[in-house]
Amino acid sequence: MDENKLGSIYNNIAQTVIETIQEEWSEVYVYGEITEDVRTAFFYYYPENGRTPVHSHNIPDLYEIEKEDYKKLWRQLLDDLKELWYEFKNNDQEPWTNLTMIFNSDGKFKINYDYEDLSEADDYERQIIWKHKYLNLLPEDEDDKKFLEEYLNNFEGNNT
Repeated sequence: MDENKLGSIYNNIAQTVIETIQEEWSEVYVYGEITEDVRTAFFYYYPENGRTPVHSHNIPDLYEIEKEDYKKLWRQLLDDLKELWYEFKNNDQEPWTNLTMIFNSDGKFKINYDYEDLSEADDYERQIIWKHKYLNLLPEDEDDKKFLEEYLNNFEGNNT
């Protein structure tokens, strides 16, 4: 696989995210899920000197950015992720189903690919697990807390 091409795509993803954020930031966590039929993405970022992450889909309500302008950037992020997915597929690499890209304002960068079969998975539950794993966030809803607790107990029970 062409490392320069991958680097260019990673850079495009990061630039789209950075363009979307309307304030100084310290760290970003991008979630992308791509298959032949599905394209979804969101990210959380930590404002500089902030302890609470901001969800990307809240940006239009928090800042004076038109919803259409935000949607255009979000669609660009989806296109960038789809390009990355096809780069794997077209180079006879196993295409990932979802990824987490983490980068900070100092230029440090990390990407985790996941190959889990997501056809039976629940999007909402997957997001609860992801937010706990990467952002250490606990759900506010009692049913969601119970779900996460059961998931973690089962997950830990399967890994011992």
